[in-house]
Amino acid sequence: MTRRFSPLPAAMAVWLLLACLLVSPARAAVDVSESPGELNLGPHMQLLEDAGRELGIDDLLGRDVPLPWRPSGEETINFSFSDSAWWLQVELANTGEGPVRRLLELAMPLHDYLDAWVVDEAGEVVVAWQTGNRRAFDTRPVAHRTFVLPIPLPPGETRRVILRLDTHDGLFDATPLYLLSDGSFLYKAQRELMAFSLYFGALLALMIFNLLLYLVIRERSLLHYVVYLGTFFVLMFAARGFAFQYWWPSWPTFNNQMLPLTIGLFAVTLAGFSSSYLNLPRYAPRFSRLLHGVAGLCLASALPALLGHYALVFRIMIPAAILLSSLMLGVAVWRSWLGDRLAQIFLVAWSVLLVGVSLYFLRVAGVLPYNFFTEYAVQAGSGLEFLLLAFGLAYKINLLKNEKLAAERATHDLERSHSLRLEAEVAQRTRELEAANRRLAAMARTDPLTGLLNRRQFQELVDEELQRRRRSGRALLFAVMDIDAFKLYNDTLGHQAGDEVLIRVSDLLQQHFRRAGDRLFRLGGEEFGLLLEVDKLDQGRHALEAFRQALEDLAIPHVQAEGGVVTASFGLVCCNDYQRVPDADRLYREADEAMYEAKERNRNRVVTHAILEETP
Repeated sequence: MTRRFSPLPAAMAVWLLLACLLVSPARAAVDVSESPGELNLGPHMQLLEDAGRELGIDDLLGRDVPLPWRPSGEETINFSFSDSAWWLQVELANTGEGPVRRLLELAMPLHDYLDAWVVDEAGEVVVAWQTGNRRAFDTRPVAHRTFVLPIPLPPGETRRVILRLDTHDGLFDATPLYLLSDGSFLYKAQRELMAFSLYFGALLALMIFNLLLYLVIRERSLLHYVVYLGTFFVLMFAARGFAFQYWWPSWPTFNNQMLPLTIGLFAVTLAGFSSSYLNLPRYAPRFSRLLHGVAGLCLASALPALLGHYALVFRIMIPAAILLSSLMLGVAVWRSWLGDRLAQIFLVAWSVLLVGVSLYFLRVAGVLPYNFFTEYAVQAGSGLEFLLLAFGLAYKINLLKNEKLAAERATHDLERSHSLRLEAEVAQRTRELEAANRRLAAMARTDPLTGLLNRRQFQELVDEELQRRRRSGRALLFAVMDIDAFKLYNDTLGHQAGDEVLIRVSDLLQQHFRRAGDRLFRLGGEEFGLLLEVDKLDQGRHALEAFRQALEDLAIPHVQAEGGVVTASFGLVCCNDYQRVPDADRLYREADEAMYEAKERNRNRVVTHAILEETP
C-alpha cells in the first residue's frame, strides 16, 4: 500500500522555501572583466538595515541563519534621516585570465562613518578600511574628496564587498556608487576637478573684482556682495569635500561643524546683500528686519552643530531656509510689480539660485531623488545668478550715478569733472594693470638681464620639442654653452663688467641664431642653452663653430683667459633615441657633460655627443 504525504507539511515546506528566498535573495556577481570602465553599482547593491546597530562583520560572515538582505533597485543609495546603521554588499567576479583592480567610489564626501571589507570566496577578510567624514582624512585609502576603495580581484575568483554606513546622529546623504577602472576614475576625477576649478576660480575672480570695485567707488552693495560671495565660496568648497581635503584634513569635527555654520552665515549674508541691493531699509524697513530675523533663525539653527547635533540642524534649517527663500521671492515680486528694474533683475537672478538651493535641501531631506540636476542645482543656478547680479550691480551703480548727477544740478560741472577724473583713474589703473601683467608675463618667461628665455621656459619648451621630435622621428640638437673663466673675469673687473659681457654675448647669440625654430636660454650665471632648428649633427657643429669664432672675434679683453679674450666652450648633443633621453633634464645633462669635456680639452671648442638609436 502506497503511503500518501500530508498536504499541510508539503505546503509549509513550499512557504518556508519562498520565505528563505525572500529574506536571502540570490546575489548575482558583477563580472568586472566584462563591465564597462564606469558602472553604477546602485542597482546591484543589497541592503540590510541594522536598527539596533548591533551587527558586526563577524555576524555577517559567521551567521548560519540568512539575514534579511534586500536588493536596492535604486540608481542612488539614499537613507535620508535614519537612526539605523545600514549594510551594503555586492559580489564582484573576475572571469578573466589576469588580475584586475577596480575602484569603488562613494561619490558623496559627507558620510560620517564608512567601514568596508573585501571578503574572499572562503569567507576570509582580505582587506578592510575604517574611514568617513568624522575620521581624519588620512584614513582614506585614496586621497580624494570622495571615498574611493581599491578592490583587487585575482583571476577566476569572486570577491564580496561589504560596506557599513553609519551617522553621528541620524542624517544620511544620498550617495551614488560607481565601480571604475583606474583609467575611468582618473578621467572622471580630472573632469570633475577641471569643472570645479573653473567654477571656484570664477567665484574667486568675481569676489576679487567686486572687492576692488568697492574700494574704488565705495558702493556698500558691492561690499555685501563680496561678503556673500566669500561665504558661498567656503560653503561650496566644504560641501564638495575640498575643504576637508586641503584646508583641515586632521580636524574632522571642525569640518562637520563648519558646513552647517557656513550655511547659517550664508543665509545672513544673503539677507544683508538682498536688503542692501533692493534698498529695503528705505522702501520696506519692517520687511528688511523680518528678512534679517529669519536669516538669524537659520544661523541660530546651525549652533547645535557645535554640540554635535547634525541631523537636528537640518531638520530646523531646511524649513527656515525655505521660508527665507519665500520671503525673498515675495519682496522681489512686490518691488518688480512696482516697476523697480533692479528688483526685476534680482527676481530672475535669485529665483534661479533659490530654486537650486531648495532642490538641494529637498534632496538632502529625501523628498527628491538624487540625480545630476538635484546634486548640481546649486552650482548651475549660482553660475547664472552671479552673471545676472553682476549686471544688476552695474545697473545699480549707473542708477546711483545718474541720481547723484540729477540731485546736484547746480554743481554739474564739478561732478562731471569728478566723474571724468574717476574714469581716467580707472582707465589708468587698468592700463597700469595691463602693463604690469605684460611685464610679469615677460619676467616669467625671460631672463631680465639678457632678454633670453629663462630656465623655466627651457623645461617647458624643450619637453614640448622632445615630444614633437619623437612623433616626427627627427633628431634634436641641443647645446650648452659656458663662458670660459668667467668667474675670474668677475673677480678681476667686477660684476657690472661681467653683466655687460653677458649682454654682449646674448646679443651675438640672437644675431647668429635667427631661425624660427631656434630657442636661446640663459640657464644660469654664464651658462646658456641653444635649441637648434637643424636636425643634422654637421649643421649644428658648423653653426656653433661660426658663433664660437664670432665670439672670439669680438675680442672682449680677458687677461685671465688663455687667449686674452672672452671665449666659450660648447657641448652639443644630437639625439633621436628618446628612450634614453625622455625629458629636458636628461638632455641637459648629456649636453652639460659634453661641455665639460670641452672645458677639459683646453676650452674654446665644440664637443659633440650623438645619442642615436641603434639600427638593426
